[in-house]
Amino acid sequence: MNTVIIYASTHHGNTKKIVEKIAEVLSADLVDITKNKNPDITAYDVIGFGSGIYFHSMHKSIQEFISRAAFSAHQKIFLVDTCGVGYKDYTKGIKKVLKEKKIECLGSFQCRGFDTYGIFGKFGGIAKGHPDDNDYVKAENFAKTLMQGR
Repeated sequence: MNTVIIYASTHHGNTKKIVEKIAEVLSADLVDITKNKNPDITAYDVIGFGSGIYFHSMHKSIQEFISRAAFSAHQKIFLVDTCGVGYKDYTKGIKKVLKEKKIECLGSFQCRGFDTYGIFGKFGGIAKGHPDDNDYVKAENFAKTLMQGR
């Protein structure tokens, strides 16, 4: 199955590091949506969306793309996010949109990422050293689980 991961990783590259690991396992293409605002998804069976978390949500460009995209009935989605503090499912809003569009979400992966946004920057940031080797192994295992379900 053809797979693409569309991602936004704008501050420390946390999300890019994670989606690169997942893409290796899935042999997926990668598209940085901050550079390509309208990627063509028609050739893909599985589409991943990856983002850092901004004000408790995925990057605005990811949200906008998912809202306007015309997904095919056979396409399936998975979600990836990195965040300074991982105490809740930040993909809940995106999952709701996907459900309204009747698009199957295969699952989501979240890990901590170095965060210096806002007040955190004044204290040197949080989640220093993340993503780390343990996060990469978990991301690879998530990708392997996705492969089993394909």
